[in-house]
Amino acid sequence: MYRLLSKTTIFMAVILIVGCGTSTQVKVLKPAELDVGMVKKVAVLDFEFRGNWDFAGGIELPKTLKALGQTLLKQALSAEKSLDPLTAYPGKEISDMLVARLVNNKYYTVVERDQISKVLEEQALSLSGVIDETQAAEIGKLVGAEGLVMGSGSYSVKDFGKWETYTVKKKEMKRYRISRQVDVKITFKIVNVTTGSIVVSKTNAMANGQNGRVSAKYSTTANTEAEALKSIPDWRPIVDDMVNGILNQTIRQVAPHYVTESRAIEEGDSKTMAAAVEYAKRSLWEDARSLWEEVIEDPQADPEDQAAATYNIGLYYEIHGQLDEAETFFDKSFRMSGNSDYLDAKARIDQRRKELIRLKAQQK
Repeated sequence: MYRLLSKTTIFMAVILIVGCGTSTQVKVLKPAELDVGMVKKVAVLDFEFRGNWDFAGGIELPKTLKALGQTLLKQALSAEKSLDPLTAYPGKEISDMLVARLVNNKYYTVVERDQISKVLEEQALSLSGVIDETQAAEIGKLVGAEGLVMGSGSYSVKDFGKWETYTVKKKEMKRYRISRQVDVKITFKIVNVTTGSIVVSKTNAMANGQNGRVSAKYSTTANTEAEALKSIPDWRPIVDDMVNGILNQTIRQVAPHYVTESRAIEEGDSKTMAAAVEYAKRSLWEDARSLWEEVIEDPQADPEDQAAATYNIGLYYEIHGQLDEAETFFDKSFRMSGNSDYLDAKARIDQRRKELIRLKAQQK
């Protein structure tokens, strides 16, 4: 489980050179986006995940079916029928991936699956059976959980096929394109086992295109429909990518999590400013701050460099978790220069304070 972090571990910084400027990438602990109350120990049931396929849509048929068209249509329909909507991509795989993420995140204690299976077997239920909130509360109590995670989802795979023309050396050519569009939707809910009430319920969805318009990686072209069908990307890895994306989003919603954000370091024009940036690039922040302070105290320094140095010291304090000092220096740099980016940095500190309040509440 997460504990309140010390000021020096709220941010972890890595210096990057971006374009013509310098920035630092900071790893920031963010609060869960949704309120799950005091639930800290959870049991995860198998999700139900139902698939639907339309491979025949990838075949553009003429008004009168030719032999080839009939053959390809039969192949597509046969491929659809061979897939079981519930087992082609088992919901248990989604539950397993969610459990792995919850364990790696370390915010929740996760009940072992074998322990859940044993209790469900005793209750004549299954991991993926239809369970209402009352049953969920009872099961959660039996396995020692504070919350029970349940969910369901669906995915659709639809092919779009058409002939298209293109030009090579002023000569018009034809080719057949098949695009594979995949849509995935997963709903999860967390039931408080003490009250039997749903504390969180959320639906997340992803798609790789719309109305058959997908990126090149999800489509293929060939001289014939049959050749195009042979090289169309497999649907399973596409669904995998989207499931992973949705589950990553789910973790952000229910648990504190790290995100990587970019912070600009002002370079300035003087040699002293340039030297300070070199120190910062090597994470020698104390040396960098010392040089920025020299610029601020130098009556001969360029005012723009002084404002930039003031901002950079604010960044130093932000990275080290000293938010009051960071806010002071960001505000001062804005007043010195009128640069709205510095005012944005000050507003970022106010937002961070609010996040820390939420983090503290979630880490009780």
